[in-house]
Amino acid sequence: MMTTIPDFTAKGYLPEGTHRCSAQQFIDRFCLVNEKRQLLKKAFIDILDFANARNALFVLVGGSYVTDKKDPNDLDVVIVLRSKDHIPTRPERLLLEGKRTDIMFCSADDPILTASFLKLLSYERFGSGVGVIQISLNHPDEPWTTHHEPDDDTYEVIKRAYFNRHLVDLNEAPGVLVTIHGLMTHAEWNANLIPIASSQGWIVAPYIYGYTTPDILLNKGKRKEAVDAFRDWIYSVQRDYCQNGEQISIIAHSFGTYLIGAYLDGFEEFTPVHFNTIILTGSILNENYDWESCVGNKVARVRNEIAPNDQWCQRRVKSDPLTSPPTV
Repeated sequence: MMTTIPDFTAKGYLPEGTHRCSAQQFIDRFCLVNEKRQLLKKAFIDILDFANARNALFVLVGGSYVTDKKDPNDLDVVIVLRSKDHIPTRPERLLLEGKRTDIMFCSADDPILTASFLKLLSYERFGSGVGVIQISLNHPDEPWTTHHEPDDDTYEVIKRAYFNRHLVDLNEAPGVLVTIHGLMTHAEWNANLIPIASSQGWIVAPYIYGYTTPDILLNKGKRKEAVDAFRDWIYSVQRDYCQNGEQISIIAHSFGTYLIGAYLDGFEEFTPVHFNTIILTGSILNENYDWESCVGNKVARVRNEIAPNDQWCQRRVKSDPLTSPPTV
């Protein structure tokens, strides 16, 4: 029986949940609405051909392309294959007609990873639940028929030459991703992050310093011990995993932001370990922290993420966090 994609909510999203449909239903609903969306139709057909040729079970689609936006700016695609052995060695990130397209892979024999991808697509940027489209390539009413025969090269279909299309090739491994958790936690969120990052080629190295109470914020000696321990650990990570030019990136939450900030501040010009990207979440660093002196010499780029539902967001260090006890 033919399924129906539900109407959008008042906010322009699909209702929460996984909405199953055929490939043709998806194209009719999301690719033919206006001229801007039609520009991606050919590219999306090639993605479906690629998935079908690899005997994929289904394709998950999220991002603003499955909203009511007339000119969506991203298209998130997860191709779910039958076996881990069928997964290509790296993901692809494409710019199609100026739209960012992330093509990721998982498999039915790794249900935890598949569930993680589904969870990732099920929330918009501010944490609200949204709907996800699941395209069945073997839909009983409308099975997908390949439009273009793919070459033997795994990426040949996806890399087909499109007009006004640019490809950012991810041949090189992303590098080492270090996560640093906050206070009063055992870093449970790593369970969601590690499968996603690992599937995209990252070497993931969580820094687990253990369940620590907020008292450390008022104890300069303990804070120094924590920073010294991190300094030794991060150097060992570089020594053991960055022998071929791999770079280290950081995701730090709460007290983890203090650790990375104090580490960087401990060196005048250059650090023994140079970082590619640092992402701060729920930062407790002083708002006047001197990032300008860090960017370039110590880290390539820094991003400060503030989630409205993070209880630590408003707990900013008011004094210099590196020279005096912080007040939060």
